[in-house]
Amino acid sequence: MPVVDTESGFTLFETLTAMLVMSIGLVSLFEAHSHALRTAEAAANYARARIFAQGLLADTVGGWSGKLISKAGTDDGFSWSINVAPEDASWAKVETKDNWRLRRVRVIVSWAGGRQIELDSLKLGRTNG
Repeated sequence: MPVVDTESGFTLFETLTAMLVMSIGLVSLFEAHSHALRTAEAAANYARARIFAQGLLADTVGGWSGKLISKAGTDDGFSWSINVAPEDASWAKVETKDNWRLRRVRVIVSWAGGRQIELDSLKLGRTNG
């Protein structure tokens, strides 16, 4: 007849302690994963907003018509505005024919979470159009 050792195995307390340590480890792992996903989403939104803002700026200052206008709108989860104003710095005040003046073009793109990106550029434009 085989001899049974009644002292072998784990007690209930040891098992519960092991499960507690494992659950703390898993919660920490899931929290780290969740934080990584939020960070990746924020980076992706920032990259999309930057590309969108660069496209708006390029469309605004890319033409040779000399007509620069302010406008705003929403698109694909982004709110955007293009502000065109005369450059007020002393070095920008130069007399020209046909009312051409240096203009500051500012593109602002904002999205959820109160985040925004601003791009600035300078462009010659007509003051009458």
